[in-house]
Amino acid sequence: MMNSISLALCGALFALPAFAHDGVHITDPFARFTGPSGAAYFQITNHAHEADRLVSASSPDVGMVMIMTNAADENGVMKMIDLPEGIAVEGETSHDLAPGGDHVMLMHLKHDVKDGDTVSVTLVFEHAGEVTLAVPVMNDRKDAPGDGPTEFDAASGEKHSAVETGAMSTTDQGAIIATMKAMFDKPEAPLTVDPVVVMGDSALASWAQGDMAGRALLARKDGAWEIVLCAGPELRAADFLAQHGVAGAEHLSAMFNAAEDGLGAEAVARFSTFAEVVMVSDPAAHADHAAHGTDGQAADPHANHKHGTAP
Repeated sequence: MMNSISLALCGALFALPAFAHDGVHITDPFARFTGPSGAAYFQITNHAHEADRLVSASSPDVGMVMIMTNAADENGVMKMIDLPEGIAVEGETSHDLAPGGDHVMLMHLKHDVKDGDTVSVTLVFEHAGEVTLAVPVMNDRKDAPGDGPTEFDAASGEKHSAVETGAMSTTDQGAIIATMKAMFDKPEAPLTVDPVVVMGDSALASWAQGDMAGRALLARKDGAWEIVLCAGPELRAADFLAQHGVAGAEHLSAMFNAAEDGLGAEAVARFSTFAEVVMVSDPAAHADHAAHGTDGQAADPHANHKHGTAP
């Protein structure tokens, strides 16, 4: 049975429960946004005897919705992954979607929102069917159910150091930054790399150096990260990534754009000022750009920048 329920704020913090049917109740929903990206949190209580599963979510207020979680790998390193299988809720139990844990990621917000506004989110359960929530925006709220925010809670804009689907870890992020710094960092012009987004054996990173900035596509080969190419606005496009052999290009693009958007429009515009597509790991491309580098070295990603040569 489908219900459309408008939730009113109670005590400025809590919302009345929404019901998918008599078995599953959704309580205490709220959302946080930074720019056009954010996340929705709430508690699911399954009063039925049988298990149910949140299988998908959608919203007319954003361009893309994903069910995601933060989890520790076998080494205890936190990683952020998408959950295409959804979230199971055993019978007669509750499950929290909270900062630092499971959440519904909301990307590409279609209009501005502020504290006190609501966004519509429709949840689809395997047995309970659909329930539509009016989720209040509470950007400053800290007392969510479950664990508190972590550095991997990039979906809500808490921090922007790393986002991942698949096999991301702080080790990957550190290795990617080290790879880029080893190739391009200079004492007189230090390289900064942020954000870094990884999905499987592909990664995207935004970089800045002096008055120049851009983006890099990286690939993991034989256990090591290497730079495939540097570009500007092209690396925000899923079609461009797919053309360069990136599996799951649409998801990687969405995650990367959400991470960059969290840094603000000015940062996104700066990374887009890199005007060329410069191949770095392709040997043929090295020959094409030999005038901008030295024998046996990769081309400098700044070399073909429309504003001039490398600093």
